[in-house]
Amino acid sequence: MQQNNYVYKGYRLIANLSRMTPAVDAVPSSPFFTATIRIVQANAIQDDGDEYDVPFFTKGGVAYSPSEAIDIAIKHGCDIVAAWG
Repeated sequence: MQQNNYVYKGYRLIANLSRMTPAVDAVPSSPFFTATIRIVQANAIQDDGDEYDVPFFTKGGVAYSPSEAIDIAIKHGCDIVAAWG
């Protein structure tokens, strides 16, 4: 099972997965997935943090497995935190 959270440089990165299904008139195919990333300080108890869109998905990209979508979102979250210094 793929974990949807990761602690990086004192921040908890939480991938929020969305399952999409192909259009009704499309050729039958497997579902696909997208994700957003929520970033919160790792020691925060009641802070919801901030949610960010993942550019790969906002540009129309999709993942064909939940673990792939989570990996893409977590990687983007690491990039955001690394840019903070």
